[in-house]
This record gives sequence, structure tokens and C-alpha cells, in this order.
Amino acid sequence: MSGTLTAPKTVARRRASVTHSPAAIDHSAMEVSEERRWLVPLVSCFTLAAAFFAAAVGSGRVWLIGPAGICIGLIIIWFVYLGLSSDTNGSD
Repeated sequence: MSGTLTAPKTVARRRASVTHSPAAIDHSAMEVSEERRWLVPLVSCFTLAAAFFAAAVGSGRVWLIGPAGICIGLIIIWFVYLGLSSDTNGSD
């Protein structure tokens, strides 16, 4: 690193790429069912864990942390199961 002061270099700006809205993307019935298969169990477990944790923090009852921890364990189990049983690269 030198001790002399140099002028800053100008950086060429790139034009932002065009993004498409999610409504414009056409999903097949198989893709929709796969998305639903992932979202329903994971979102429900996450919502339950968040509710139990919030109740534990809000009420001061420590025993509510137990069900929140069980829900986190269920999320991990669901991730493993869904990852192993998913056939996203298979033929139609």
C-alpha cells in the first residue's frame, strides 16, 4: 500500500435487470402441489413454535419453551423427510 493519494476510479453503472412479477410465472399443477407439500408442514410447525415461544416470553411460563423446542425438532425432521422424498429433478 502506497502513501500517495490517488484519484478515485469511476465505476460504470449497470442497468438493473428486469424482474417479473410472481403472478406472471405459470406453474404446472405438479409444481403447485410440490410447493404446497413443502409449505404446509413447515409453515405450520414454524407458526406453532413462534406462538409457543412468544407465549413463554410474554407470560413468563418456562414450560412453554418445551413445545417450542419440539416444534423446532419437527421442522428439522420435516426438512430431512421432504428433502429425501422430493423428486424435483425426475422426469415428468
